[in-house]
Amino acid sequence: MTQYPTKHNPRSAATARRPAFGTMLLSWLIPGYGFMRNGLLARGIFFFVILEITFLLGTVLRGTVLVPEFNFRDPAFNLVNILTFLAQVFNGGLALISMLPEILGPGAAILPYQEDYVWADLGAFFLLVSGGMNYFVLVKTYDHFYAEPKQAQPVVENS
Repeated sequence: MTQYPTKHNPRSAATARRPAFGTMLLSWLIPGYGFMRNGLLARGIFFFVILEITFLLGTVLRGTVLVPEFNFRDPAFNLVNILTFLAQVFNGGLALISMLPEILGPGAAILPYQEDYVWADLGAFFLLVSGGMNYFVLVKTYDHFYAEPKQAQPVVENS
């Protein structure tokens, strides 16, 4: 006898009609927003608090999102710096605020940063971890609410 497993499908008719792009963009800017928008308020607030505390702890340690040099001749140009930057940018709104001194000059610093501070590398690591976690929250938001449901595979019972 073949049985098809039943699984709760969180993709309701109301969620299916919502455009994913706007929600995903706001979820990038504000971690956890996608869960809050789709009715999972506690989960969204949890992600927001954890990710923002991790990011802000990194800034207290004087870490910042550093824009890498995109010059092949520069000794600092390497794949690790580029991937670190991309992961840190997943912090969304706070990453943009953190990059202001790199873009507009030191006078635009809102969050504390000091590249030669003794704990700055650890602070940058916290920003990396926070960005990586937000990437996974974004993927989970999309999969949970906006991705097309997968077809159930038949389960064959041996009797």
